[in-house]
Amino acid sequence: MALTNSQSALLRLLNQLSQNLGTTSTSNGLDFSVDLPGLDVNVDIGGTGDSVTPPTPPESPTTIRELLLSLVNEQVQVTTPFDTITGTLLLVRDDYVVIIEATGNQVLVRIDKIELVSEAGGI
Repeated sequence: MALTNSQSALLRLLNQLSQNLGTTSTSNGLDFSVDLPGLDVNVDIGGTGDSVTPPTPPESPTTIRELLLSLVNEQVQVTTPFDTITGTLLLVRDDYVVIIEATGNQVLVRIDKIELVSEAGGI
């Protein structure tokens, strides 16, 4: 069953929300931070309103898996010895990735078979 554009967009946002939602307990209360493209929300419940130190930017990826993790919810083009797959990178597991093509098809690709990964913006 193919996903509609709206369903794909919602799925990407929910996946990103689940990955980016961080919860930390502070001595003054509970601090939530959500980072979505174009939207940055920080809520300090019961705290003093003091500013929170921003997280340090991630280092450059050193493995294909780290690169793939940095591209979740992005349009990618993945080249293997068998084919080139283009679509939205949905999940990165220990030994495979899940890509949703524009047709709505989910494609599983073994990480050890990936020869090249590139961002495919504008798809």
